[in-house]
Amino acid sequence: MNKSTLVGAAMIAAAAVAMPVTMAWSADENMAGQSTANEQAAPKGPMADHMGGPMMHGEMGRMMRMMHGRMNMAPRQACIDRLARRAGFIAQIGFRLNLTAEQKPLWDKVLAANESAQDAQRKLCEALPASAEASGKETVIDRMNHWQQMLQARLQGLQQAEPAVKALYEKLTPAQKAILDHPFRRG
Repeated sequence: MNKSTLVGAAMIAAAAVAMPVTMAWSADENMAGQSTANEQAAPKGPMADHMGGPMMHGEMGRMMRMMHGRMNMAPRQACIDRLARRAGFIAQIGFRLNLTAEQKPLWDKVLAANESAQDAQRKLCEALPASAEASGKETVIDRMNHWQQMLQARLQGLQQAEPAVKALYEKLTPAQKAILDHPFRRG
């Protein structure tokens, strides 16, 4: 799979994840102007934001609604969504690096190692319950076993990707290294 196909797939996956959230946010904003009995009975004063009052309609409210939606999501879908977000993040880093012709084959090796690791993790995701109701039947031992398998798969993926990342890193400029060293920085 070439880089442009991978980037396109990552963008589609990111859009598929982001679209329902964006639509939910816009629906919440459209309803924000409407007053309900719960809002009218909401506590007032300095602690109102901690008790579900007016502040829950802003950014914090959106985050809380999004987290609540994820808690009710089927474990299999939540796991696959995490992998999709990670793939999108890696594609974003590749775009931001603005690789030279000499660096692109090295980046392709990093992507291949990452894709192999993601495939192994996706197989573990597929073993999870397909519905939120079915996840209620899992025991704590079941969840611990899943996370242990997932962590082992991630560790194995990191170990497989390390030589490719080192080879790429040696060929990066100082500006590119700064992007890779601190991918969450803005600006």
